[in-house]
Amino acid sequence: MLVHKTPSHKFLRNLSRLPEKKPDAPACRSISSRILRFRPQIFCIAAGILLFLLASRYAGDPPDLINGNYLRRSGYGERTSHYSVTVEGLEDKPLTIDIPVSPRTYEEEELPAVFAACMDELSVTILGSNPSAAEVSEDLILPSSVEKYGIRVSWSSGNPELLGSYGTVKNEDLTEPADVTLKACLSDAEGKLSECYVLPLTILPKTLTPEEKQKREFLSYLSENDAAQSADPGLSLPETYNGRKLRYSQKPRQNWSIFLFLGPAAALLLLLRDRQNAETDEKKRQRQLLLDYPEIVSKFLVFIGAGMTIRLAWESIVEDYELDRKRDPAHFPVHYAYEEMEKSLARLKTGAGEGKAYHEFGRACGLRQYMKFSGILEQNRRTGLSEIRIILGNEMDQAWEERKNMARRLGEEASTKLLGPLFLMLIIVMVMIIVPAMLSF
Repeated sequence: MLVHKTPSHKFLRNLSRLPEKKPDAPACRSISSRILRFRPQIFCIAAGILLFLLASRYAGDPPDLINGNYLRRSGYGERTSHYSVTVEGLEDKPLTIDIPVSPRTYEEEELPAVFAACMDELSVTILGSNPSAAEVSEDLILPSSVEKYGIRVSWSSGNPELLGSYGTVKNEDLTEPADVTLKACLSDAEGKLSECYVLPLTILPKTLTPEEKQKREFLSYLSENDAAQSADPGLSLPETYNGRKLRYSQKPRQNWSIFLFLGPAAALLLLLRDRQNAETDEKKRQRQLLLDYPEIVSKFLVFIGAGMTIRLAWESIVEDYELDRKRDPAHFPVHYAYEEMEKSLARLKTGAGEGKAYHEFGRACGLRQYMKFSGILEQNRRTGLSEIRIILGNEMDQAWEERKNMARRLGEEASTKLLGPLFLMLIIVMVMIIVPAMLSF
């Protein structure tokens, strides 16, 4: 009989379980116990408020529409901004319009002062690692614009042989300081006004180490010899230089000795690959033998129970396997246990003894289960076991239990192999979530 428990019953039951309140307990203890009781709920509420404040402070985007009718422009030289604004009053219903707002521009009378400020900044920026405009020995930094002011800059050199238009300093062959001019033409984004300025620079010879200086002097000496021997088929290098005897040599262009090791290494790798493939095939064969073992024992038990002898049951199992293979060889792969049974049947038909055939079958399979099974069959042939059905039944139960355990183990191995792709997918998802969040700050 089912008893319907009403909410009042439940309340009375819970009430009966409550501890009796001591009359002398202080009120503060009751309040603190209530707070401790609802501590997870209080923590969740506080965390929600804290997350709201943090999101409002750091993740919230400032509104584009200010005071209901004002849109900010982008800075000087920047792109046109687009704002999605809902307009009411144009139609009976509100319309959402994409409003373009052009960037801020200079008044024409403002540009000279802006150009002067840009040149004050560029005169320092372009030097890079050079100490001053009168001591230039390294490449200059020539920007195409001044982003702070939104002004475009184009550069041209008065002497391209010493100073390139991209700021490259060509002072390798320079022996004494040389004066050059660098022209900078400034213009605003709209092209209202442009103005050019000329910067005087002094290019210093490149500072050479003693080794580099020695190389340059020797190359200059070789250049003179080359010009003097230009009519000869080749160039004769000097045997002495500055009172020192010279010897010449060249590094080999290619080192082919690696091929001496590639051949043996490839042979070793092929050997290891063949061994690995053989081990993999053997494991696959043993796994299939173990999977087929319960089925073979079950078939023997059925046929023996039907009154067949061991040999007739063996022939029947092999014939069924051959028929399945002939009927659909594409979807019925080779089973090593049945193949070994087929070979043993062929030995029996050629006059081999049953005991020897069963023994060789167990050895050919190479597993403890098949050796035990062949031993049972051989003992039955010699002594005529009266309880062979009971023995095979127990063997069948044990074989199916082992097959369940192996199937469970294979499932665990498959799930373990899937952990790698799952972790990779988790990392990809985390990157897809975290990167946009970090870039939005």
